[in-house]
Amino acid sequence: MGRITFDSVCGDLGFQDALSQECAPRVSASRGRAHDISMGTTIIAMHYRDGVIFAADSRTSSGPIVVNRVARKITRILPNVFMLRSGSAADTQMLSMIIRYHAQALCLQLRKAGRRSTEDARESDDSMQVDCEMYTEGEYIYQYDDSMVCPPLKALATATHNVMHEYREQLYCGVILGGYDMASGPEIYNVTLGGTLLKIPEFVASGSGSGYITAFLQDNYEPNMTREKCLELLKRAIKYAIDIDNSSGGLMRAVAVSRYGVSEFCFTF
Repeated sequence: MGRITFDSVCGDLGFQDALSQECAPRVSASRGRAHDISMGTTIIAMHYRDGVIFAADSRTSSGPIVVNRVARKITRILPNVFMLRSGSAADTQMLSMIIRYHAQALCLQLRKAGRRSTEDARESDDSMQVDCEMYTEGEYIYQYDDSMVCPPLKALATATHNVMHEYREQLYCGVILGGYDMASGPEIYNVTLGGTLLKIPEFVASGSGSGYITAFLQDNYEPNMTREKCLELLKRAIKYAIDIDNSSGGLMRAVAVSRYGVSEFCFTF
């Protein structure tokens, strides 16, 4: 599949053209944008015994004004893959839409390459749609079998890296991509501002509040922790970040992804 860019989903008016016409005055030489809605945030991704778990606060702001106290910063890309977003809310929303589009296109290509009947493919598509709807209730279970065709998580992380590096002068964001790869197991990738791609073996924290809690996480994180222990550690870390960092606030959302399903949690402080 060809290299994915903003132009592939923006139609005739490409991303560069849009910037050169109406959006260019908003982009300064220092890559910061005045009064842009920002997800000045605290996001954490962590390996645990059965998979990976993500956590984030819920505050978005525009300058000194809090515009949303309960924003969702953990975005579903595929049933088993999620993206944590920090930086400009507009940039990360567009980026997550592009990567989701790319992931769905790869799923279609992999299904076409498989030797399954049209009826089997239709049944698997219907079951996945039901699972996605059940996610809004807080938890859903996906069953891994031959009918569940998902692209490698590394391929989606590489696509994210390509987009963020190619448009590094326009994008002001950093993301964490992770989930349960059906071939290689749980994986976490950190794509920093500018497009650097890093595979994370244990945990990673990003956003404006991450500097206050990194040492705390290093002292308290242990490999092969249970999901419950990870949630307790994440609650303490997010609480510390909210207390110290003015750009972090609201409540804490968490998503745990394993081979057997996805669970979503919400905690108030």
